Amino acid sequence: MISMRSLTVTTLATLPLICAAVASAQTTADPLFLTATNGTTNYLAIVNARTKQTTYVATGGSGGASGNAGGVAVNGKIAAVINYGSSNVTIFVRRGEAMQPTQMITTSSQPVSVAFGNGHLVVLGLTTAQSFAVYGNSVDTTADGQISLLLGDKSAAQIVTYDGGVAYTEKTGSVAEVTLSTEGMPGLGTTNKAVALPQAPNNNTPFGLIGRGENIYLTIAHSDIEALVVNGQIVSTAIGPTPFINQAGSIIHAPCWNALSGQFLYASDSPGNQLLRYLVSDTNIFYDKPGLATLSGSPTDLTVVGSLLAVIDGGNSTNPNVTVSDASLFDIDSEGELTLRFAVKIPGAINGAAIIE
Repeated sequence: MISMRSLTVTTLATLPLICAAVASAQTTADPLFLTATNGTTNYLAIVNARTKQTTYVATGGSGGASGNAGGVAVNGKIAAVINYGSSNVTIFVRRGEAMQPTQMITTSSQPVSVAFGNGHLVVLGLTTAQSFAVYGNSVDTTADGQISLLLGDKSAAQIVTYDGGVAYTEKTGSVAEVTLSTEGMPGLGTTNKAVALPQAPNNNTPFGLIGRGENIYLTIAHSDIEALVVNGQIVSTAIGPTPFINQAGSIIHAPCWNALSGQFLYASDSPGNQLLRYLVSDTNIFYDKPGLATLSGSPTDLTVVGSLLAVIDGGNSTNPNVTVSDASLFDIDSEGELTLRFAVKIPGAINGAAIIE
């Protein structure tokens, strides 16, 4: 069993010394892979993408989120980490090779997903979404916009930003868009614009989102569908691995969460313990290839920065009394193929995947 007491916990008192030592040893900072341990006492796990060294910093809050993505988000040198159990979000600032907690933001409902865009941090809670203005490495702790979710039934899954605003999903059957003003202006708008989903059975469990430009790429996970949303309308869909349901009716494949690298879209197939690849454009989406990577557990979030893909499995221990997760880092080549750089064990049912440079 991995005990939190046995981990190297970076404290605020030691951060300046660590930062000074690292800064003197190298001039270019290594990318850091960030995830949260998600326990009663929540920690930000910080994995150096070059050395694999892993340190932990307490968020000051409580974890417990599940069935969501975007639990950690990055903007420049700052990161936001959800504390589901304590209804707040911790803001961290990168200092050399370390991350220092600097602010705590109280949210109107328990947070499940965060994202940055248009000079704002946006937070998706179980029943509300909020926006907070960002100024450099600081986030305003008072919301400049708030809206009740379309369904508000506590099935909220993920929020992302795109050129037109924000989009969020509720697993029981809702995808909605909300305007988001630019920096210096009030944030979230006051109207939910529903995205019309396909007719049943092709509308089962909207989950993952990623935005780029005016486009949103959406998973309808339990219908085995990836969809391209433009101007609030689904304009193209692609069916994932088939069959996706076994003879007993259990789901064995489902594209759940998304990450983009050029024309390649990577989706986590959580039931299938693998990553899938799609080809995307501004007008179309095509299913391309299964088994880009096989994971020990069910992948529960992923992200791409440059030529690095980071994915977490959220818990893969066979011992019911011990939860151990994998944080895996892959290199992406010019053909969209993945090569495992390393995987590290993290205690807890970890939540959120982000890379900070």
